[in-house]
Amino acid sequence: MNVQPIGCVVLFLVSPLLAVEPVWLPLAPAPNMIRADLYYVKPAGNPKAALVLAPGCNGDGKTLVYDPVWQKFAQEHDLCLVGLSFASNSSDLRDGRGYYYAAQGSGKLLLDGIRRILGQDVPLLLYGFSGGAHFTARFVEWQPQRVVSWCAYSAGWWDKPSPSKTTPPGIVACGVEDERLGASLTYFKQGRALSRPWLWIAVAENKHSPNKDVEMFVRDYFGAILEIRKKTLSTRPGMWVDIDKLSEADEEAVRQYPTIAAWLPTDNLFDRWRLLMEHRNE
Repeated sequence: MNVQPIGCVVLFLVSPLLAVEPVWLPLAPAPNMIRADLYYVKPAGNPKAALVLAPGCNGDGKTLVYDPVWQKFAQEHDLCLVGLSFASNSSDLRDGRGYYYAAQGSGKLLLDGIRRILGQDVPLLLYGFSGGAHFTARFVEWQPQRVVSWCAYSAGWWDKPSPSKTTPPGIVACGVEDERLGASLTYFKQGRALSRPWLWIAVAENKHSPNKDVEMFVRDYFGAILEIRKKTLSTRPGMWVDIDKLSEADEEAVRQYPTIAAWLPTDNLFDRWRLLMEHRNE
């Protein structure tokens, strides 16, 4: 009997999940910032976009970029994976200054850093949790034309969205047991009142913490958006859903009640979205 050495078996099973060590890019902080670093992993092929992962308040983006699941997704879609490691004094952030406020310098730092990494400008996808959600939502408002899609998960407070001709699809999310839920839902409804193609996720049984199921959904949502970008379409694909009834919404309902309607890029995500939402009132 020919028995394969155990070490070879382990290597075969584990190697697809091994992560690449991110590269560190230090930047000169903008006003009201005390740290400005990026961590990145380039794709094997020509980068089609950059996927920016933004952690909680003053967090280290290296940990997110080191996640083999995010790395695998980025490689599959030819994305440069970038971890945001920006920091500001808490007093500045509370007073409307610092890296949360992309238009005040932190957004330009990110764009300049990605240009240094890739030698070119590329479109962005952004996923941010807590402090990262603050930066993500405000970056999208500041430079919507640079954004393919985004998710802002559990910001503590939000700036009211303004009318814009450019409206990249995105997700506003918050844990059902998080004190930030009301402010997050209000922000979503303000965006929908402006006809933004946004999705609302109230994460069942979740307080203020990242959630692997949400991250998995976000990756598939981004993947669906990237597939849509490859096609020339005369009408918006996907489906509209009712965030109260957790059902499909017809076009008339979307027109009459826009703030309870949300958009999914593909009906393949409907059951998973509903599963994330279905226990929100229990």
